[in-house]
Amino acid sequence: MKTLVSTILLSLCLMLNQDLTSDHLKVYDGEWNGTLTYLNYGDDKTMVELSVRMVATFTGEKLKFEYFYNEGDGRVEKRKGMFQIKKNKILYNGNWTLDESEITDLSHWKLKMSSEGKDNNKKASFKQTVDVSPERIVYIKMVKYEGESEYFMRNRHVFER
Repeated sequence: MKTLVSTILLSLCLMLNQDLTSDHLKVYDGEWNGTLTYLNYGDDKTMVELSVRMVATFTGEKLKFEYFYNEGDGRVEKRKGMFQIKKNKILYNGNWTLDESEITDLSHWKLKMSSEGKDNNKKASFKQTVDVSPERIVYIKMVKYEGESEYFMRNRHVFER
């Protein structure tokens, strides 16, 4: 019995530490509806929430996104994005360093990533969490300006089928 428990625990640990592959991106394929909540760039204080629809197309190597944001008054903004895993690098609208992953199977996984760049014309560090299941996808992007000590939430996308 002790051996069986040890084997199960070891198997679970291996599953949680496996590498993310392009096959993990298949779960996105299709149409999703949700919300974007973001901190207004004009004042870095006001939270804004918009309805959003995402259409994701998996090509076998990468995932392409089209986002349609309902700006109100009949205006819809369209944005494009891409998610690709290439030689252990995560390319998600830029180059991200994988800091931590929890991978249960091809359809259930969570990533914590980081990068450097500019936000609102200021040098910044970024942290992003991607939490994926067949029913729900959540992205949270955190920002810390150079010289600041704390991260703040810049945006959060929540998608459901």
